[in-house]
This record gives sequence, C-alpha cells and structure tokens, in this order.
Amino acid sequence: MSDSGQSKESFTFAPFEKRAAAWMGVAYVLMLLFILNFTLFTGGRELPGTFPLFLVPVCAALGVVIIRRLKTGALPGGRAGGVLALLGCAAGTVLGLALGVPALLAALGG
Repeated sequence: MSDSGQSKESFTFAPFEKRAAAWMGVAYVLMLLFILNFTLFTGGRELPGTFPLFLVPVCAALGVVIIRRLKTGALPGGRAGGVLALLGCAAGTVLGLALGVPALLAALGG
C-alpha cells in the first residue's frame, strides 16, 4: 500500500487555555456528580449554602492561566494587571471556600 497522495497530519496539542478550561470542566462535573449522588442517597436532602464552592474551580483555572501568561510575557495588562488579576483569583478562592466549606460541613453533619 502506497502513501502517495496522502499527507500525514502531525499531532498538535490544544492551547494551554483550552486544557485549563477542560480541567475546570472536569472539576465541575465531579462537583455536580457529588451533589446528585448526595441527593439520591440521602432521600432528597439538599446542600444549602454550598453554591460559593462553584467559584473555586474557575478561580483556580484562571489563576493558572494568568501565571502561565505572566511567565511567557503574553498578558495584555502587563505585570501589574496580572498581579491584580491573581489577587482577584485568590480572593475569589478564599471567599468561595470560606462561605462554602462551613455550609457543606453543616449539611454533611446534619
């Protein structure tokens, strides 16, 4: 069998931002599966007050992308904008965990 006339395509990885978004999506799917299984196996109990936990994966993914862009020098806002964005991501992560974890522990314990 001859390969004449057929060109071989080389494999190209997805851009870093798309891979970070994919991992963020995996985190959201796992969180939703936990919520659905919790509701199914506890007779319909809910997890009130745990919505802020959904802020954590997006802040983590955005923080990783910003750090990568700071290292490569491809951040539109420069270093100052990058540091400000990282502070916002850190604040969002801390706020999401501070509001969501106590509610989750209370729902799981009660």
